[in-house]
Amino acid sequence: MVPDPPPRTAMLAGTLGLAGLTGWAVAGGEPLPLVAFLLTATLTGAVGASEVVAEVAAWYYVLQSAVLGLFGVGLVLLGYISPLVVGLTAAFALAGVVFAVRYSRSRRAVPPPEENAP
Repeated sequence: MVPDPPPRTAMLAGTLGLAGLTGWAVAGGEPLPLVAFLLTATLTGAVGASEVVAEVAAWYYVLQSAVLGLFGVGLVLLGYISPLVVGLTAAFALAGVVFAVRYSRSRRAVPPPEENAP
């Protein structure tokens, strides 16, 4: 049994929203670190929404959220504090916790493989 990935429609909607925010940041002349943060989030969201990740790496969503959360914390520590950065960082951190709990629960539900199966 493979852990259930998040619904694809939610992942696609989030990725499209991040793409829109990235376009807004580029067009609005926002600082390069913010643009890089949004672009990274958009690209990792696009990979996460693909069927390949859903079939191969159920832990990807935990890793994705952790990396993006740390990226956001880095921006805050560098002084790029804005409601957008703080909000996205909090959202990625919360999503990471939710995905980690879901992944952990689904892994516990899977029986261990037989070591000495005939």
